[in-house]
Amino acid sequence: MAKVTGPLMSIEASGKFAQSIVFDRRGFARGYTVPSNPRTDLQQKTRLAMKAAQTAAKHLNATTRTTLQGLLGYRWNAGLLAEALGANLANFEAAKTQYSTLSVDEKAALDDMAEALSMQPINVPDYDQTVTAQIALYAVLLAYNRIMVPKTPITIINIGTLFA
Repeated sequence: MAKVTGPLMSIEASGKFAQSIVFDRRGFARGYTVPSNPRTDLQQKTRLAMKAAQTAAKHLNATTRTTLQGLLGYRWNAGLLAEALGANLANFEAAKTQYSTLSVDEKAALDDMAEALSMQPINVPDYDQTVTAQIALYAVLLAYNRIMVPKTPITIINIGTLFA
């Protein structure tokens, strides 16, 4: 429903009116269109990677958040997620590939952290693929280490220093 301030449409309006006109706060009006959502494979894969990285990032502890905010500013979360995903999901796909080459101890550390954070496998609606919590944590760890260069990277065994 459109909200109007003052006499009918004389000062300000926002929202939609009768599935025909949409008003915005900048004072513009346009015709109403049904948003398209093609759900292509790449779009769904990107949604899944973004959700996985964001799910892991929300468990970062206060010290890690403060450190990232000091380096990246108030948009530290967007910078971390951009680094975790990479261009065309290159960094996220690389993290998934590298995960299979980790040692038993490294995988155990990621398993323990996922369990401590009560993280479940991550999925998006209407898409049959999932991402494990361990891969999501690993992708965020790699992104954090790339952001922190040239400082000594956090090892997988010490992943607990990032998350709480």
